[in-house]
Amino acid sequence: PGAAAGLDGVEYASMALISLAFRRSEADAQLPEGSGFLVPPVDGRTIKASTFASRKWGWIAEEDPGVLVVRTSVGRYQETAILGRSDQELVEVSRHDLHEATGLTAEPIATTVTRWDDGLPQYPVGHHSRVARIREQIAAVPGLAVCGAAYDGVGVPATIAGAYAAVDALSADPVLGLGTGK
Repeated sequence: PGAAAGLDGVEYASMALISLAFRRSEADAQLPEGSGFLVPPVDGRTIKASTFASRKWGWIAEEDPGVLVVRTSVGRYQETAILGRSDQELVEVSRHDLHEATGLTAEPIATTVTRWDDGLPQYPVGHHSRVARIREQIAAVPGLAVCGAAYDGVGVPATIAGAYAAVDALSADPVLGLGTGK
């Protein structure tokens, strides 16, 4: 019960991811060097980040070398009004902010909007202590381990590392006998 109450206390933010596909020949030179940028709240833009996905991940560029995929995200903790807008409006806002930030004028050849309701755990001061208490209580329950973004971080590497740690904990559990070849 204590672990459940601790986890229930984690707050989440909702966001939307807007993916825009451009003809590389029209868009690539208009974007700055690098793999994207973050936008601080004080900047006054609606997008909070942009990732030049075709530059950041080679497999995307290899999929279609003539296409440049750019992703933006909108929505911050307790800032949900923007998420009530239509997909088309989110695309337009993203294109406007991208133009203002980078000068990008190319027209997208395809767009996709993916919404993540309560998808981003928030990590206020004291979060690490909360997670330590949850894990301590969970450790007392044979055959149970926890992992995921609420515990280990929102990035894929952090989530994978947390999953490995959970598997290691379960494998070492003498009640389960997983580490003994049984």
